[in-house]
Amino acid sequence: MGSRLIILLVLAIFLVTAGCGGARETDEVGYVIAMGIDKGPEKDNLKVTYQLAIPRALSGTGSSDSKEATEIITVTATTLVEARNLLNTTIARIPNLSHVKVIIIGESLARQGVGDFVAPLQRFREFRGSMYIVVSHDSTAEEFIKKLTPRLEILPSKYIETMMLSNTENGSYGRSFLHDFYNRLKGGSAAPYASLVAVNSMDGKDRPTDKKSPGEKNDEYTAGDIPLTGDGAATNFAGLALFKADKMVGTLTNEECRVVSLLEGKNAPTCFLAVTDPNVPEKSINIIFRLGRKPKTEVTMQDGHFSFDVDVMLEAEVTSIPSAINYEMAGYKEQLEDQISQVVQAEMMNMLEKTQFLGADPVGFGYQARAMFRTLPEWKEIDWDKKYSKADFRVKVNTKIRRSALMWQSSPIAK
Repeated sequence: MGSRLIILLVLAIFLVTAGCGGARETDEVGYVIAMGIDKGPEKDNLKVTYQLAIPRALSGTGSSDSKEATEIITVTATTLVEARNLLNTTIARIPNLSHVKVIIIGESLARQGVGDFVAPLQRFREFRGSMYIVVSHDSTAEEFIKKLTPRLEILPSKYIETMMLSNTENGSYGRSFLHDFYNRLKGGSAAPYASLVAVNSMDGKDRPTDKKSPGEKNDEYTAGDIPLTGDGAATNFAGLALFKADKMVGTLTNEECRVVSLLEGKNAPTCFLAVTDPNVPEKSINIIFRLGRKPKTEVTMQDGHFSFDVDVMLEAEVTSIPSAINYEMAGYKEQLEDQISQVVQAEMMNMLEKTQFLGADPVGFGYQARAMFRTLPEWKEIDWDKKYSKADFRVKVNTKIRRSALMWQSSPIAK
């Protein structure tokens, strides 16, 4: 009798708790796929731009144009919560932010500080930690979203996701999730960073951001400066927005971003590089290289001063030798390996000097330095940003050419 009563009670509980009280039909919900945040017209205001998906444009019966597949609305409010409420006054659906793929922050707001609104994002259940964080360079987030009209994809959110996943193909721009950005913001062991994006003028003008390293043939760019023409989307990704605490303090070029990824050792890219021919300086040699193993770092501390010895191993493949010198042969091969190592080492040292000047550690050397302290309070007392600025770095790069592409021996063209 007792067991029957228990079963009846359990069934009664199931009946009471069944169902989903917060459920809504699909046609009652407005799905936001991208969100931009800019400084508002007043001191304490924000301009929040929402890009919403239009379901009928994705059903196969509507237009396949990305402009027709989304709706863009900008709201001015004091907080993100108020902006969401005000958005609901102009659309006939309940806004849902759980499908936001990317949060775009205008550069002027990023330099002012993002802590007041990034930290609360982690608390609200509709904001997922897997959302991407990017900074719109030399333009507002609203302008970037309005230009975000890819032609290969119907939804800009698919374009953003594909771009971020393909960053390992070249390493020209970083990839930062909201969760990672927040952890760096609160942890104090590494500088937060975000992908740098921009609206390109599409005029084809070449505007290199920085000088080439000795022996390097590649120009260095940040987003917006790359020479582009055409009728496609006028948006591009290149470089990093670097933060110190919650304020953006500078930018890194596409080449500097690449060496950050190499030194981090995670999501390391496959890199295309053109170096000066060691024997014919007016010509270049094109190679592809990648990490042969995760960089080995040894850290020492003496009287509160840190020193880092970093050992980097690269594996390279030769893809083009215009001079037709047989660099596949012993002797010549070592010359080319040394040339590649010197170029990459110079890029790494330039990036380290630049970030030390800014007092921001994008690689995360602070995580290794932190292991030398017994407790977290002891670590936080030292102020890692200041220690990083004065630290000594010795970087050794060793390159091994493993493959010579589809040719095993170079020879000159008959004249």
